[in-house]
Formats: sequence, structure tokens, C-alpha cells
Amino acid sequence: MACEGRFSTCANPSGVAVRQAHRPEPAEGENPAYAINNIQGASSIEAGAWEQISEIFIVSHIGQGVSINVSEDHRQFDVIGLGGCAWDILGIVDRYPEIDEKVPLIDFQQQGGGQAGTAMATVARLGGKAAIVGNTGDDEFGEAIRQSFVDEGVDVSHLHTAVGATSHIALCIAVAEAGQRSILYREGTKGKLEPEQLDRNFITNCRCFLTDTHHFHAGLAAARWAREAGIPVVIDLERFRETNEELLAVADYPILPTEYALEFTGETDLEAAANKLLTYEPTVLVITRGAEGAIAYTKERVIEQPAFQIEPVVDTTGAGDVFHGAFAYGLALGYGLKRNLAFASAVAALNCRALGGRAGLPTMEEVNHLLATASERTQ
Repeated sequence: MACEGRFSTCANPSGVAVRQAHRPEPAEGENPAYAINNIQGASSIEAGAWEQISEIFIVSHIGQGVSINVSEDHRQFDVIGLGGCAWDILGIVDRYPEIDEKVPLIDFQQQGGGQAGTAMATVARLGGKAAIVGNTGDDEFGEAIRQSFVDEGVDVSHLHTAVGATSHIALCIAVAEAGQRSILYREGTKGKLEPEQLDRNFITNCRCFLTDTHHFHAGLAAARWAREAGIPVVIDLERFRETNEELLAVADYPILPTEYALEFTGETDLEAAANKLLTYEPTVLVITRGAEGAIAYTKERVIEQPAFQIEPVVDTTGAGDVFHGAFAYGLALGYGLKRNLAFASAVAALNCRALGGRAGLPTMEEVNHLLATASERTQ
């Protein structure tokens, strides 16, 4: 059925005239999925008349006309993440010990971790619908990893268990009041997911897809599927993998820490590194700078987002993973670039209030309060 304009009258295959809704072109950096509400004036609607739009329609008569509420789309999840899932063992010390020296732990905790895993826990804590695709061993750590997702409300239907294998664990030691930490890890014997282990229909059942480089071949295949389905793809690139260039080629929103952006491009200047990365033609390139905040680059503009000041800073473990999850959720919510950059930065900052990558995860109410408070201070 041929229609023109934002709203127009057109005939469906049965010849009945209906008003067709057209989605507007997205603003730069925004999710191209939109909610179109309260379309007035359609005189009649029959099955199939709206087949050009892949959304769900709720039709109710209002007076002489019809109101049609178009939901964002039919997809089940806000964000699906594919990548690393770990069990973190965390401690806080006053200072790092010298060789052959002992120092007491001020605090000690265990919790779920991993790049994509923590990103999906972030989405869930903020109120979004999240699913994790990854794997664990069938040891006690694997069970703990799975339960940590269940406790947060993250879907684990595609979290694979490798029989007879060990899980990914990490030992994180943070220095009290310094906001610094060191991490030792063991990936375990669970292996890497391969593309043939993935369910394409499940992967594309989301409004935004996120992957890190842990399961690099599977992550690349899934990112391609999401891209082909028109789903925004967020890539967490923090270290070398053989598929990184291919991932950059399919990433709508690659996010890199400063150190790896410089290493990958071979540049010593961040702006020069960003210009090289933009040749991969992402929608937006984001470079995170730790305590200095984040910068978003497009071909037309640069947006700098300072880090939010949170007191006290207990531990920065997982701050980057939290930023990635929040940024992906913001895309699913349709946030514009500037708003989403501030949103993700605020979520990451609040997470540094507690030990570990997840203990400090904020609710949406806490994030909105921080954003509002920061806005008042700048007025």
C-alpha cells in the first residue's frame, strides 16, 4: 500500500481507506524505533491494513474516529547482552602489600561480574528487560553466576552450562578511598561460545544488542544478525581480539576506553585516534576516560561528558561495564545522544559507591535524582 507523508490516507488491499503512520527519521544518535500514539481519524481498519509497520496496535473507538496507539515494537527485551559472565571475589585494603607481606582486608564480598554480565544486571536494576547470552562451568561458581542473574531479574534461558568445566572467576583488590583496583582472573575451562550455539531469533528479540569480545566469534555473528535486523549494536572493546576490526565494521555504537583506543589505532593523541576509528563509520563512537568522563564523536560533532562527582568513591570495579549497559538501555528507551551520555555517566558514577561491579548499581529513581541535582547546580 502506497502512502506519503508523516500521516496519510491510503487504501489497504481490501480497498478500505485508513490513515497510515510513518515513523520520522531519527535524530542523530537516537534509536530509530519510535512510539507513535493517538493517530486520529481512521474510518475503518481491517486485518492486514497495517502490515507495513512491524509494531503492535491497540485500536479503540473515540467519538466518530479511531485512536491507534502504536507501541515501540513487538520485541521482548530492551537489551540482550552476549559476553563474559564471571564470579568476582572482592576485597578492600588500606594499601597493596609488598612482596612477602600481609595486609588485612577491610571488607570482603563475592558477587556476579563479567563485562556483558554486569551490563545486563545494570539494565535490569534500572527497570529494563534484559537477557544474557553466555556460558559458565557446572561448578559452584557457575551456579552462583546464574543465581546472581536470576536475583536481578535477568533472563538466563540462553546462559549455557559447560558440563565438567570450570567457570570464569576474578579476584579484585581495591585500595580504600583511592578508587583504585587491581584484578586477577581465570577464564576457566568452559570455552567460548560459537555461532552455531546461538539462536538467531532470540538474539534479534531486543531493542538494542550489546556484546563484548569474550566470545569473539559468536559475538561477531550475533552483532551481524542484529545489524541486519535493524537493531542498534553496542560493542564493548577493551582489549585485543582477532575479530575487533570486523566488530567495528558492524558496530553502531563502539565504546572503547582511552588506553585501548590509542593502542588499537597506534596513535598517541585521542583526537587522532577518534578520527581513525570514525573511518569504520559508526553512528556514534564513545571513548571512556575514567575519572575524566566520556567523549562521544560523530562525523559532525564532539560531545564531552564530565564524570559525575560521587562521595565517597569506594571502588571503580565494573564502572565501564555499567556505563555500557546503561548506554545500551538508553538507546532502547530512545534517548538522544547528549542525554544518553549523561545518563550512562551518572549510572556508572553511582555504582562506585560500593565494593564490586554490582553492589552499587542504582535504580532509575536514584539516577534521575543525580541528574536533576547536577542540572540545578549548573543553572
